[in-house]
Parts: sequence; C-alpha cells; structure tokens
Amino acid sequence: MKQHSTIDKISIPEVASDVANGVLDTMEDAVTHARRLSVTAQYQETGMLPERKTIVVLGSGWGSHAFIKVIDVRKYNCIVVSPINHFCFTPMLPSAASGNVEYRSMTETVRRSNPLVEYVEGSANDIDPVAKTVTVALTPPEKYQRRNEEAFENDQELQTISYDQLVVACGVQVNDKIVPGASKFCYRLKVVEDAVRLRRALSSRFERAARSPKNSSERKRLLTFVVAGGGPTGVELAGEFSDFIKDIGRNFPGINLDDEARVILVHSGSQLLQQFDMPQREEALRALQAQGVEVRLNTRVGEVFEEHLVFQQNEKKEDIPYGIAVWCAGTAPQPFMETLLDRLPQSARAGRLVAVDDWLRVRLNDSSIELGSIMALGDCSRVINDDEVFLPQTAQVASQQGAYAARFLNRAYDATLTPPVLNQNAYSSKPLEKAWLNLLRQASNAPKFNFLNLGILAYVGGGEALAEVKFGDLPLGAYAGSAAYLLWKSVYLTKQVATRNRVLVTFDWLKCALFGRDITRL
Repeated sequence: MKQHSTIDKISIPEVASDVANGVLDTMEDAVTHARRLSVTAQYQETGMLPERKTIVVLGSGWGSHAFIKVIDVRKYNCIVVSPINHFCFTPMLPSAASGNVEYRSMTETVRRSNPLVEYVEGSANDIDPVAKTVTVALTPPEKYQRRNEEAFENDQELQTISYDQLVVACGVQVNDKIVPGASKFCYRLKVVEDAVRLRRALSSRFERAARSPKNSSERKRLLTFVVAGGGPTGVELAGEFSDFIKDIGRNFPGINLDDEARVILVHSGSQLLQQFDMPQREEALRALQAQGVEVRLNTRVGEVFEEHLVFQQNEKKEDIPYGIAVWCAGTAPQPFMETLLDRLPQSARAGRLVAVDDWLRVRLNDSSIELGSIMALGDCSRVINDDEVFLPQTAQVASQQGAYAARFLNRAYDATLTPPVLNQNAYSSKPLEKAWLNLLRQASNAPKFNFLNLGILAYVGGGEALAEVKFGDLPLGAYAGSAAYLLWKSVYLTKQVATRNRVLVTFDWLKCALFGRDITRL
C-alpha cells in the first residue's frame, strides 16, 4: 500500500522527540488543570479572582475547546464568544442524524469544559485591532428568534468587549451557495441543530411514504436520499443512511425498502475520500456499492429544486426526484472573516482565510497592530511559512493548534519578537517553572507549531470502516472492513472529551444494537 513516506526516510530520533514532547506537554497540562481546581475552590469560596489579562476566544469548536481546556485561568480571564454554547464531537454528526447516537451524548457545554471561562452567547460582527476591542451581536431572547432575520438585524443588541489577546477560532460554514437552490432546499450537517433537523426529516419522509400508494412515484421520491460530496462527512452519512433504511424496515412492513428506497452519493471528483491513499479510496467505493448506495462520480449537482435536483456529467443532465438532499460539498469562511480581514493589513490574507506564522500569530507586517495580539487557528486560518506545508482542515489540526496556542500563552512568551522569547521576568519568583521551561523543555524560544498526524478514519456502512493509522510521517497500518470498524468505534469512544460522553455514547450504541434506532419525531 502506498504511504506518504517510507520507513527508511523517517527519522527515528524525530519520532522519539515527538513522543517525549507529547508526554511532557500532557504533564504540563495536568499541572495547569490541578491548579485550576484550587482556583475554582477559591472562587466558589470568595467569589473573587485576581486581576488578570483578558483573552477573547471567538468560536466553540475543536480549536476553541482544546484552548479553553489547557489555558491557565490563574493568569488569564478567558471569554468565549460563540452563538453555540457547546462543543460538538462533529465526526459523529452522521450517527446522530441517523439515530445511532443521541445529540447530547457527544456535546459538552463551554461552562463544563472550563468552569472559570466566561461565555458570551453571540457572534462577533466587528473588530478594532488597534484599540483591541471586539463588537458582539448578542443572541436575542427566544421571543426574537421567532421573527424574521431582517427584524433581528434591526433590533440586535451589541456589546463591546476589550481584550489583551484575541484568539480567532470561528471555523467555517457549509458552502451551499455555489449551486442555485442548494442553500434553500438542501439540509446541512455542520452543527448539532443540523443533525436534529435531518433526523426529524428522515422520520417524516418515511411516515409520508407509508401513506403513499405502493410503488408510486411519490413514495419512491420520498425515499430517495441524495448526499452531495464525497469527503468523510458525505461518505459516512451515505453509509449511515443505508444502515438506517435497513434497520427501520421492521417498523414499516408495508414498504418494500429494497425496491423503493435509494441512497445516492454524488461527487464531482473521480475518487472518494481524497484524504486516504488509493487502496482505501477504492475500498470505500466497493463497500458503499455493496451496501446498495448508488455512487455517482465525476458528476456534480447543477441546480436544486424543492422536489428534484439536476445532475450534470459533462453535457449530460439528469433529473433526480428526491425526498431529502444533504449538502456536504465544500466549506466557506464565516461572515465575520471578511470584516476581520478588512481591518488587518494585506499580509494577514491567505485568500479568504487568515494568514498566520509558525507560532499561529496573525501575520501583521508593517502594521500599527501589535504583533502577537491576534492568534488564529483551525479551519479559518492557514499557516504561511517557508516550508509551504499545507495543513488539512480537520478537527485533528484545529485541536492540536488550540492546545498549542494555550501553552504558548501560559508560558508568557514575548509574542512581539520573532522568534517569540520567554519573558524571564515572569518567572523571577518561580524557579521551578523557569528551570522546567529553560532546561528540561529547552523552550526559552517558543517552539514552532508542529502538526502530528495520527491518521484518519471513515465509516462506510454495514459495519465496515476505513482506517489509516500514523504517527507523524510514520505509517502504522491501513485497515478496512470490520476490523477497521472496531478501531473506528474504539477511537471515537476514547476521543470523547469527557467520561460522561464516553458512558453516554457506549449506552447509545448498546441501546441501538438491542432495540434498533429510535424514529420518534420530537
């Protein structure tokens, strides 16, 4: 099997160094967490905390969640701004949408992630990087949410928040505006609310199909599920749809699901799952087709209407009636990103993303804005350096960047210098911490961010999955089928962010195996 690099090209000392640094980082984070417990106890007893610098974090996704887990709240007053008050384990959204796990099993609120972090429910809509302020449009009360968007925009409440350090981790949104009708008629799968809507829609389509005449065109339309996009989300969702149809057949004996239900996966490229090596891509196609999923490669969605959409392959067009269409093809920056880039110098632009350096500082060449005052991480950023290494837009990258940024700030580096240098004065009364960083960690100069690739997983339905396991550039194995499915389950379970989530997900899987998927529409 082809790998990204071969064993003889891999530096064993580099691998050993990555392992050692990972262990030491974990120890450092554990000490920070232990100290947080004492600060929490002090706050509960006195209701007061010492004067600290303020960090504002935009977003509550993978990067933000990792950041607030690691940040030292003894040194910083951390404020998280996001319209969503929880972190979601997004790789399991297809499972949640199809009823395999419950929504709350894979979420953790911002306040539970770190009780000493302040949370502001809203969206950033403006910034003054020189004055170091962010303007936030607060999420309106429930009574306002029932009004149309225009009324909300004219009546929104704004709050200005000052910061010493800004961390931009607002992620990206689904890019469903490139095809006419997609944003209006297609479902998305980016946040928990999307999974809730999709799960309700699935149940609704089956109930309506049960009332339609047998073998009628209307029944077949209602039971046609189209997934646009051949990346991990699209492939996993197509596999989950296939499982869902097979599982709930017992509840709809009057429907011949083999003949009347269809799952179609459409992808504009020639191969699925470009992140995987070639044998795994071919295995994904084989597994999906074996489950009965119709895979349309080299085909794009030309236009979407309320009850049918148009497939285009070269000059050929085909109308496909559908009951549910889900758009999983591509992403676009959040609306705030254009405002942010307008306030920053040209050096901060990487297309429509924020350009950052090796230390995740926004690039501010020849600017009056203080270097290091803004950091960006995750899908909304792109590292620009001499190595020209492109980092994928994955949860793995964002999570590692979030933890790195928190450690960078915890150590009190002088971020205005290049490379950032440890502020020795901050450790004048802390000889042990000073020795730890200077001698043991050899981190008097801030280390550059280094992404450690641990591999990639994808579920393809029917109790089969794909897995490529790595440690950096060291390939540890490639698996497919039921063995990879066990690995997929094990990794997704252990990667849950808290013991509570691991227990809930385990019981969800057990409940689904014993009693089938819950199709109750609430």
